[in-house]
Order: sequence, then C-alpha cells, then structure tokens
Amino acid sequence: MALIPQSFIADLLNRVDIVDVVGQHVKLKKAGANFQGLCPFHSEKSPSFSVSPTKQFYHCFGCGAHGSAISFLMEYSGLGYVDAIEDLARSVGLDVPREERTANDVARQQQAMALSEVMSTAADWYRQQLKGNTRAVEYLKGRGLTGEIAKRYALGYAPDGWQGLEAVFGPYSNDEVAKTLLEGGLLIQGEQSEGANVKRYDRFRDRIMFPIRNPKGQTIGFGGRILDQGEPKYLNSPETPLFSKGNTLYGLFEARQAIRTQEYVLVCEGYMDVVALAQLGFPNAVATLGTACTANHVRMLLRQTDKVVFSFDGDSAGQRAAQRALEACLPLMSDDKEIRFLFLPTEHDPDSYVRAYGAPAFEKVIKEAMSISSFFFKVVSEGHEQTTPEGRAHTHHAAKPLLLSMPPIALRTQILRELAIRTNTTPAELEAFCGLTVAPAPVRQTTYQPAQARYQGGQGNQGNRNSQNNFSNNGNRQGAPWQASKGSAKRVATQNIEPPKAPTDLAEQMLRVIIQFPHLGKALDENKRALALKAAEQRSEKAHALMKDLLSQCDLVELIPGEGNKPAIAGAGAFAMFQDQLSRSELAPLYEVLRNRVMGSDLELEGAAADLEGAFKKLELTHLKQEMTEIAQKISGSIASEQDKARYRELGEKLKFS
Repeated sequence: MALIPQSFIADLLNRVDIVDVVGQHVKLKKAGANFQGLCPFHSEKSPSFSVSPTKQFYHCFGCGAHGSAISFLMEYSGLGYVDAIEDLARSVGLDVPREERTANDVARQQQAMALSEVMSTAADWYRQQLKGNTRAVEYLKGRGLTGEIAKRYALGYAPDGWQGLEAVFGPYSNDEVAKTLLEGGLLIQGEQSEGANVKRYDRFRDRIMFPIRNPKGQTIGFGGRILDQGEPKYLNSPETPLFSKGNTLYGLFEARQAIRTQEYVLVCEGYMDVVALAQLGFPNAVATLGTACTANHVRMLLRQTDKVVFSFDGDSAGQRAAQRALEACLPLMSDDKEIRFLFLPTEHDPDSYVRAYGAPAFEKVIKEAMSISSFFFKVVSEGHEQTTPEGRAHTHHAAKPLLLSMPPIALRTQILRELAIRTNTTPAELEAFCGLTVAPAPVRQTTYQPAQARYQGGQGNQGNRNSQNNFSNNGNRQGAPWQASKGSAKRVATQNIEPPKAPTDLAEQMLRVIIQFPHLGKALDENKRALALKAAEQRSEKAHALMKDLLSQCDLVELIPGEGNKPAIAGAGAFAMFQDQLSRSELAPLYEVLRNRVMGSDLELEGAAADLEGAFKKLELTHLKQEMTEIAQKISGSIASEQDKARYRELGEKLKFS
C-alpha cells in the first residue's frame, strides 16, 4: 500500500478550514474566538462542542471527542484514515500523492471507480423497477414498510427475467460490458460448451433489492430477498473489489445519526431486521451480512458509539454467532466501552418481537441485555461442572485464550478476579495459569495525608509511575492541571491529587504555550529546556514528567518547507496534528486535561512567543536571586571564598540591570 507523505497531510490541514468541514454537518454559532454547537457524538441540549478556527481543532467538553478535520470525518462519517484524507483533498482540489504508487495501484483505483459507477446505475434501475411492480410494493406494505423507509434505504426490485440489466448496460454478449458486471457480482457466467455461446444471466431475479452502501453512501453490493417461497431466501453479492462481507455492515450509512442520538447501536442478523426496526422506531440498527461478526465490524461499530448491543436468536446457531462476536470484541475492549448481548425467544426475531410486545418492551429487553462479562462467564463455564476440580479446570482452559486476547484493562482484571472466585481459586493462581499480569487490589485510603507524610511512608518512588493517574480534569476550574478536581471530562482518569509543592505558575504557563505552539518548544535551546524542567520539577514530579515528555514530543514535529528561501513554517493545522501525536503518548490523558484549558484561548503566535520569553526571564531572575542568597549565607558564615564574593558582585550587577 502506497503511503501518503506527512508533509502533504500537514499542507492539507493548512489549506482546509475545519469550521467549513464541521459546519457541513453541525450547526455552528460564533462564540468569541471559536464556534460552538451541539456535539454530534453524544446527545446534549446545551452546546459543549467547540471548533477553533485558529487551532483548526474541535473539542467537546461534554464527551471529550476532539481532533482535526481528518479525525472529524473519520468519526462522523465512519471513513477510514485514507478515505478521510482523500475526501478533504478533493474538497480543495488537491490530488493525494503516494510515496510509492505502482501500476497496480493505479489499475485498482480505476477498476474501483468503474465498478462504483456500475453499482450506482444498477441501484437506480432496481429502484425504478420497484415503483412499477405492484406485487413487490404490496409485499413491502405487507411487511409494514412505508414508502419513506423504502426511500431511506433505497429499496428496489429485480424483475423475474434473465437479462434485465441489459436495459441499462447493453447486451451481455459484449465482453467489455459483461466483464464489469461480472466483477461487480451482478452477472453469473455459465461454463461455455463447445460450439455454443457462453451463458450470462442476472444474479438477482424476482427479489426485493437492498443496496449495501459504504460509509460515503456509495453502493458497493446488494442483498436480495425472495418474494415467495424458494431458496435461498436471502442472496448477497459475492466478494468483489468493492464489497467484502467481513468489512461491511448493512445500514451503517443510514443509521449513523440515529446511533449518535440514541447513543448505542443495535446489531442484527439480517437486512430485513434493520429496515423493519427502522420502521418501528429503532433506526439505529445495522446488520452483518450472512457472516460471523469480525474484528473489523467491531472497529467500525466502536468508531460510531461507545455502546454496542448484539441481538441474536436464542437457538444454538444464535449462541454460536454470539460467541464469535464475543471473540471479536474482547481484543478491542476498553474501559469506556459497553458491549451487551440480547437473546430473543427462539420464535421471535427483532421485527416480530416489537410487533408482538411493542416498542417499550423491546427497549426494556435491550437495557436488560447480558453484559459482555456475564456472557463471558456463561461461555467459559457452559457444560463444565463447577463443583468438581475437573469442571473448574475445564473452565480455566476455556477462559485462557479469551483472557489472553484482551488488552490489559481494568475489565480484564475484574473478570479474572470474578472468575477466580467462581472457580474457588486465587487471582494469582489464575493469572499464572493464563500467563497474565494482574494489577494489585486497590488500597482504600479514607483520610487525607500530607504529601510529606506519604513520602515518609515509603511511597516516594511511585511518583512517576502514578503520574498519569494523578492528573485529572478540573472542568472549568483554572488551577494547575495536577490539582484535584470535580466533574472531569470523559476518557480522563480522575483521582485525588496531591497539592503542588511550589506556588509558582510559570510551569503551567509554559506548558500551555508549548502545547499550542509546539514549534516554539522545538526551538528551545538546552539552557531554556533545563530551566523549564527545573520549574516543572519545583511544581511536582507529575509536572516534571509532563514537561519532559512534551519537549520530546515537540522535537518530533515536522514543519512545512518554506517556498524558495523562506524558512519552514508550522502551518494552520500544526495544533491539530500535534494533538493527534499527543493522543498516542502514554501521557495522553494528561494532555487532554491541559488541552481543555487552552481550547478557549485566543493566544496568537506573537503573544505566545512573548509569554514564553517572559516566563524564562522570570525563571532566570529567580535563579539569580536564589544563587545570590546561597552565597550571602556563606559570607555571613565566613566560609565564602574570593571566587564566591566575585560571583556575588557579578550577580548584584545582573540583578540591578534586570
């Protein structure tokens, strides 16, 4: 795969205006230096979603969503990284370069464009055929579907003929026409017998057609449902250069806004379930396409929402499908995600359940759906007698690959501890069997101890290790980022934090400037870096760790080459790119807190450079006074050398002129 140069991405973010990009999907109003609106990523009544034109960055103070124009398109439209870049580039008339673009890359792109046009034309034709076929329309009405739902999902009808698509694409005897239709999975070609013409005929005949669309809304495949009795009842497009069942969810394009509004996605087994549920008031449903849930499916779902509910039939096939979904979900779990499993009675699918018991009853069973941990315990213990050593050992054996597949998150620790209790063993024994490392149980501390007392208690060596957990969000409070807080934002760990050790604000002042203008941090010489680190260290070990990492992150910033002999520049998108870089740091939660403090700032480059320079002058002055005090103590104790006295006079002159 050809790579997109980082320099192009920086230039692209410098050219686009994030206010225009976000404004196409969110109603924004001017609010001081920034723009505000209702967050598209969670339900809210008061706007907490801020877009900064100077920083080219969006941030929600309610749910913590943030990023550049690229990440907005990825999160809002469900696009991949490359697709989001290509969309942005097209909007400003740029071609996306590739560092290694082979002839095969070009050929694949041309093939995909041709197939996309063919699939779109076929979808339009099927839709027209539905309007003129009373039998197909009556079938949909009989399933309770209105014209509005049929239009939203672009439903169509494939006539009961062998060469229906010839009406729009021309005769199938034309090899060029047939080649593209075969590649798109619209035609089937029989084996050619000697002396006879090859047989080519429509794959979909006498079926209700469900266009399968990608996150951009482009038709990439079809599902067909037979009207009367017959097999197969459902027929999907085969795997094509555009369509892969393991990477596609039916209805995701149509359900995106409803998923954000409802704050969860319901995953069904078929596209008829999705359309019927939308008709019945559940437009946030999607479906896998006749295949097991894959890791790519889960990634797509979690990109849209933090809560996923899988709905399966209660029979053995539904249980097996649910277990495969569990296996796909566990490696991608995080502690801010929620995944549940809903098992309906064997005689019902979601459509029939809602019609039989009503929407409120269905909402109730969704809320009561089995948590991922409960389903985990059900899967690993099923068929194993927990009252015998053999049964408990079999449970451990079943749990081991699932636990090993999980990232080292709090949920894994909790599952392991619960499993140890259920199987009459200890967490240490179970972790040894599975080859895992478990965090020690938290120690409850009910009374506040001063920092000095805690360090005298032998915990002083844990400062750096705990720095990430001890940096919490203060909401609208303007204290230092390492101070205690209430109401911290989503995705930021909240802990009680020890008060700062020094009253100075210079450390945070420098942190605030550098996180907004990383190229200023990149340009600092060794002397100023030492001063910055010293100021942060005087504040706290946590501040020191943050300053040290921030300066190292600044060194990785790439500037846009200047035209001609002009110097390199940071570009309007520098802030957004830097925040994306910081989000991959081990200290990402700390940076999120600091970023919250500066999102409302209208500080410009000239003022930022002056603020930073002023901070360093204050630090230098403080250090001069400190050194002078130390020498004065030596003089008063009659232990100062002639060199000390000369230095004292030199410092006095410096302080006089400063």
